[in-house]
Amino acid sequence: MTRAALIFGGISTEHDISCKSADNVISVLRDRLELVLVGITRDGVWKLVPAGTSPLDPWEDDATLPRVATVPGSGLMELPDGLARPLPVDVALPILHGQGGEDGTVQGALEVAGVPYVGCGVMASAVCVDKDAAHRLAAAAGARSPRCEVLWRGASDEARAAAVEACGGYPVFVKPARGGSSIGVSRAADEAAYAKALEAAFALDEKVAVEEAIVGVEVGCAVVGDAARGIWMGEPDEIVVPEGGFFAIHLEKDPSANTELRCPSALPADVLDRVRETGVRVYETLCCEGLARVDLFVTPEGEVVFNEVNTMPGLTTYSRFPQMMRVAGHELGDVLMGIVEDRLARA
Repeated sequence: MTRAALIFGGISTEHDISCKSADNVISVLRDRLELVLVGITRDGVWKLVPAGTSPLDPWEDDATLPRVATVPGSGLMELPDGLARPLPVDVALPILHGQGGEDGTVQGALEVAGVPYVGCGVMASAVCVDKDAAHRLAAAAGARSPRCEVLWRGASDEARAAAVEACGGYPVFVKPARGGSSIGVSRAADEAAYAKALEAAFALDEKVAVEEAIVGVEVGCAVVGDAARGIWMGEPDEIVVPEGGFFAIHLEKDPSANTELRCPSALPADVLDRVRETGVRVYETLCCEGLARVDLFVTPEGEVVFNEVNTMPGLTTYSRFPQMMRVAGHELGDVLMGIVEDRLARA
């Protein structure tokens, strides 16, 4: 049986979501792969978590767990009692979200160690987590993107005001430029809200994106594959948000309290054709592979506008990627096994 390192947790604000995603991945793959559980604490320590443990259990505070390290050219190593011994795996599944996991850092460490892994590579991961860079590249490929200005921590009042003006005035969206979710994202309709939004975003990243507020419906594309071997996707979904609100998926007590996730989307067939076309174009342009979720807006006029790419989409029981695949007739376990098998065939 294929031996796979399931890496979860991480240093980002999405640590808990990663653990939830990993818990669900275990439930759909435990009978199909020999899973080696590697948890990354909030402080960045890699630990070997015993088989049968749920990522939702309190493994982080267990000082008896041996540490795990990546060694250039030698794969993963287990470090019990200060010693080092190989931790052989055939492939890694980095089920990590946000900075320090979805941004190319873990992907780079695995490549240097010589461990094949599923999902987007170093470049795609780094580009997609940076909203400004992703928008610029997508726009160069012909995908409409929101007007966007970047502010760095310490930006002057004049620069902050100019960013709003460049985006067409209020309202604007303010978000950490290098993040993987709606955490830290705010909609600012006036100067006071803008100041608070910048404060919240700068608390998470020293680079902040100020974006034109696109009026429209948010849709998502669950995409699998790569440009060389073929790309396919699940059924696009649609987010219905109450008037005056905006989408924030990670509400722990009630994930859908502020939204309705509609899958399949109720948008007209010709609009969904453009959604799929744009989703594939962005995925290819940003060199994505394995799996990703491409998020887009559809305006009242039917224009499709690129929003962002999650190179490791949420894989929890309530996440959008599994639902889009399921509606298209593909269970998450089958999708993930297909990605694993494809990656091993190229190892």
